[in-house]
Amino acid sequence: MPAAKPSVFTIPASAPFLRVLIDTLRAGKLVPGFPASDDPLELARLTLYLPTRRACRLARDIFLDELKGDAAILPRIVALGDLDEDEIAFAEAATGELADEALKLPSAIAPLERRLLLAQLIVNWAERITPDEGAPLIANTPSAALGLASDLARLIDDMITRQVPWERLDKLVPDALDRYWQIALDFLKIAREFWPERLKELGVTETAERRDKLIEAEARRLASSTAPVIAAGSTGSMPATAKLLAAVATLPHGAVVLPGLDTDLDDASWALIAGDDDDTTHDGAPAAGHAQFAMHALLDRIGISRADVVELAPPAARGRERLVSEALRPATTTEHWPARTGTKDFAAATDSAVTSLTLIEAANAEDEALAIAVAMRETLETPGKTAALVTPDRALARRVAAALERWQVKVDDSGGDSLADTPAGVFARLAAQAALGGLEPVTLLALLKQPLLRLGAKENAHNAAIATLERALLRGPRPRPGSDGLGHALSTFRANRAEMHRSDPRWMIDDDKFDVAAELIARLGAALAPLERLKPGAHPLAELAKCHSAVISALGRDGKGDVAAFAGHDGTALRRAFEELSESPAATAIAISPGDYAEIFHAVIAERVVRRPETPDVRVRIFGPLEARLQTFQRVVLGGLNEGTWPPETRSDPWLSRPMRAELGLDPPERRIGLAAHDFAQALGAEEVILSRAAKVAGSPTVASRFVQRIAALAGAARWQQVLARGNVYLDYARALDQPAQVKFAERPAPTPKVEARPARLSVTAIEDWLRDPYTIYARYILKLAPLDPVDMPLSAADRGSAIHDALGDFTAQYPGKLPDDPAGVLRAIGETRFAPLMQRPEARALWWPRFRRIAAWFAEWETERRIDVTKIDAEVRGTLSIPLDGGRSFTLSARADRIEHRTDRTYAVLDYKTGNPPSNKQVRLGLSPQLTLESAILREGGFDGIPAGASVSELVYVRLSGNTPPGEPRLVNLDRNKTDTQTPDQAADAARKNLEILVRKFDDASTAY
Repeated sequence: MPAAKPSVFTIPASAPFLRVLIDTLRAGKLVPGFPASDDPLELARLTLYLPTRRACRLARDIFLDELKGDAAILPRIVALGDLDEDEIAFAEAATGELADEALKLPSAIAPLERRLLLAQLIVNWAERITPDEGAPLIANTPSAALGLASDLARLIDDMITRQVPWERLDKLVPDALDRYWQIALDFLKIAREFWPERLKELGVTETAERRDKLIEAEARRLASSTAPVIAAGSTGSMPATAKLLAAVATLPHGAVVLPGLDTDLDDASWALIAGDDDDTTHDGAPAAGHAQFAMHALLDRIGISRADVVELAPPAARGRERLVSEALRPATTTEHWPARTGTKDFAAATDSAVTSLTLIEAANAEDEALAIAVAMRETLETPGKTAALVTPDRALARRVAAALERWQVKVDDSGGDSLADTPAGVFARLAAQAALGGLEPVTLLALLKQPLLRLGAKENAHNAAIATLERALLRGPRPRPGSDGLGHALSTFRANRAEMHRSDPRWMIDDDKFDVAAELIARLGAALAPLERLKPGAHPLAELAKCHSAVISALGRDGKGDVAAFAGHDGTALRRAFEELSESPAATAIAISPGDYAEIFHAVIAERVVRRPETPDVRVRIFGPLEARLQTFQRVVLGGLNEGTWPPETRSDPWLSRPMRAELGLDPPERRIGLAAHDFAQALGAEEVILSRAAKVAGSPTVASRFVQRIAALAGAARWQQVLARGNVYLDYARALDQPAQVKFAERPAPTPKVEARPARLSVTAIEDWLRDPYTIYARYILKLAPLDPVDMPLSAADRGSAIHDALGDFTAQYPGKLPDDPAGVLRAIGETRFAPLMQRPEARALWWPRFRRIAAWFAEWETERRIDVTKIDAEVRGTLSIPLDGGRSFTLSARADRIEHRTDRTYAVLDYKTGNPPSNKQVRLGLSPQLTLESAILREGGFDGIPAGASVSELVYVRLSGNTPPGEPRLVNLDRNKTDTQTPDQAADAARKNLEILVRKFDDASTAY
């Protein structure tokens, strides 16, 4: 058959691609002689190739719409890249030989099996490399090895897709490379020999290789067929696809339709896109980053020029083709801008292009999402009008979908989420982390509060038990690890609950709730047992996956036996992931420690994408750039237009450097920018386009996408201000949604409870709060509110202070008169008992205990000297003072003095231990820190047992105990204002007593506000 002139067409971005394609096809203007008649079977002869499955479904809908109910058999519509044996073997015109060839292809290796085998290969090789040699490359954890395996798999796919033989590695000169790349190259030479042999042993082939062979088989089948065939919407970015498109274009009954070929760019600039000009870099990166790079290469492969391509439809009147062409022209030719954009024609085209162009420049991602939601919601006010958000930023897509829920707008979100980020995936990750991490409180609480948790009951049935467990055990210091540790902590808590201070919120837990919490711990322990009770040492990954699956089933199974975590699309994907892990030969051969499993599991499921089911008959949709290809909507929002998002960051290859990739003939990293640029250019063809970006994302400043910056530069400041002004309207609407009509500042609280509700008893430490912040007393003692401890609270200064206070109190109580022979040793022994509950924490062992030992040595020396003038010491002694009030009532002041010394001169000294900084003399003198003066007032009124009323206080002393340098330091409180204005401790105590009575009587008045 003589070679036919290639039939290549294009449809501009501003024209509805699929509708123009199908209208032109049915009008007989695309394939010569087709359709030959109105026979309903005529369309069935046609094969139509489109780039995505979604485009195939949309094409079927348009065909049905165009047929208007007429009976017909639709064409064979195939997504490029989705060809399989059945497509070839059962196509009408397939020959037996070609079908047999396709059916004989080995099956493709499973993605998980491939990653695990490559990771195993990397680990085995890394073990033979010395640390100095392999430090930059070697994965020191199994999850890191999996990450490198994913990068290696991408490199293998790239080599196959770009049809680069592995033998080219031999041409790279190791001595010219950095040591890092020499190590990587040595490994790749090993991998190229080992990996193909391993695939042969398994009887499988690479997915990319199998795909390319199927495409080649399809190309040969088409060459021997006389049926019409059209390939539309693809740019031929992969060599195998480009080969198929070239074959279709040269068929007498074939045609190729390109999406948005740039026919406005000048010829000189168009030639630069090939990447062989002297102005490009050595690796052709500027060319590969151009939106038209793939189509330029495709036309070269077909053997035609851009002038030979026929345009099937003119650009729309408001089309932005000229503006986009200039904005995306090669960077080395931007000096042509003044000449090409200074004409009246270009000015008129730009005016038309920006009239329906809007830019939302939000302050942050939240404002951006809400403004986009407002813009999309607005379209629903016009009957039949449709809108779509196109963005590669899945976080932005989720925010917009959530914002649209406030108006109950149904959205079809075609973007997929990583299985690890779905509810089922998060639940599975938390289960593994909790069981293998000793039930760390934060992780455990996250697991218990997951909506998928059931533990043999219906949803939310365990809420009361979880709340009890949280308040009693998980807030505060961490219990012992594991479910046994939780059970022990609950038993200990119940036993010691009587000794709890009444202000502790845990004291208010009802007794009957403990039984429910104990039952929850028992159920949790039974559910987590397969992972929690694993024996020490390495286990096969498949075995760990089976145990993990059993844990998920036990945690998520309700009273009817259904497992919530395995329901829904994400649950089905999770179950499939467990099945693959459990049945994988590689996972059976790989042995890992349980401590590494949670991280490996996360790495395994992170690359699995779970897509939501398609929602038909909706007018608002969300797409990724790939899914948006060939779609047509009246309003399109292009979201996330920041550098690093759209276009994406260039991904560096850990196995090959940029020069190595260039020498091998692989695409540079900028190739992804070119694909993103083409998606951007195509999306700009919609009737209304809204561009959006956030000035800050996650608190970090962003840079506007280079695409937006170029369009802004060409549009000019005046036009761009109008574009921004239209975007500001949506921002104003978004901000107004939650803006109150009137902002009223909260007044300072001034509660006035009844007198009988006011506290009739306070400690000396609470008096300082009463003086400085009365509302604290109102909240704690009247409303009975107490702050909860943080979850998994680290040991604090209060824990250290309590242990030191208790140790010194025990020592003084045991030796109130005569000291032991070795006071420092005795105090250390007592301290060991008091510090024992804290010694499980590393900070207590490494920091606090050595400091206490220094404190003990200092205290023993200081105490020996101090006891010379002391006859007896009262430690941790309680005392009270009563203040009479009107109506026969009274107020009681209580205290627990750290230390009261009976001195040889028949006076008393009141001491207080401080592990932090003690109050200053001025604070004590002014009454702002009245602890010691009020304790002295209690002493003088006989409030401490064994001390008569009227006793005299000769010293007020703070003893600072830090364990640093110096370990301890006594600070005698000086109450003198100056040399002429002196004050004794007795006078200060009497003044504190008087001031306290004034304060008490003031707050005994019902009109006094807290």
